[in-house]
Amino acid sequence: MASAEWTSWRPLRLVEDVPAATLAEQMDGGQSFRWALAADGSWVGVFGRTLAAVRSGPQGLEWRGQKGATHTEAALRGYLDADGAQASLSEALPWRSDDVLRSARAAYLGLRILRQDPHEALIGFLCSSNKRILQIRVMVAALAAKLGESLGGDFHALPSWEAIARAEESVLRSCSLGYRAAYLRGTAKKLLVRPRWAEEFAELETPALLAELQSLPGVGPKVAACVALFGFGRLESFPVDTWVVQALADAYGLRGWKPAQLEQFGKAHFGEAAGLAQQYLFSAARNGRLIRAAVSVKVKPPRPRPRK
Repeated sequence: MASAEWTSWRPLRLVEDVPAATLAEQMDGGQSFRWALAADGSWVGVFGRTLAAVRSGPQGLEWRGQKGATHTEAALRGYLDADGAQASLSEALPWRSDDVLRSARAAYLGLRILRQDPHEALIGFLCSSNKRILQIRVMVAALAAKLGESLGGDFHALPSWEAIARAEESVLRSCSLGYRAAYLRGTAKKLLVRPRWAEEFAELETPALLAELQSLPGVGPKVAACVALFGFGRLESFPVDTWVVQALADAYGLRGWKPAQLEQFGKAHFGEAAGLAQQYLFSAARNGRLIRAAVSVKVKPPRPRPRK
């Protein structure tokens, strides 16, 4: 671990405990790209301007933070849904009548959508196009190290849009961004003139939020849905990536459906917490723990709705 000065380990009380396997999926399951597994088995990462480490201890989840930082525990509680706001939504999902969802949910008890900062989510998912989680994490870490503010030791906050917009092309290329560098720079330039963009976007209804996000360079339907879900807490958002396409095709028999049709199915079938269901399915699919429904869904694919 880098030379940051840490507090002692302390308990982090959650309404619903997070088992070790779920914690690993929570921190390294494609929601956030700023956590890494340390040699001592803890997960160390930065979210916003908070540096923290979490681990599964004998009495439940434990945390530690930088010495002198007084906000770490409160920040972690919000980030990890410590008060259980998502627990009732998870309970209301149709897992009782859906064998696939029931199995995926049971495999990752306590899995929750992380409450990320919109800025962090947008940068992360702008880097995600055609990349695996490890590769995205490397790009985001390089951006933070080269352009972000130091938080102590080897840890850095993500860069501001101003820092990205003004960065030399050689610096962006050194972050292994490839064509994504143009997306980041273009988005940075658009958002620089809207210093309250996150607050303005947060005031929009979800369809308008998705449309506004897609007006940014490099943000298509999947990235917009991810940012809405992970950055703005819109749990009704249902991102469709290759793992979700595979899960819905294999487990529900929805072969040949286009992503927009699968998105409509997900929202209709799973309801107001469709994004949470999506994360269960995503996690089970990528870890080889997804079962197949006893009966395939016998419906025709819906016609994609025109995007306004």
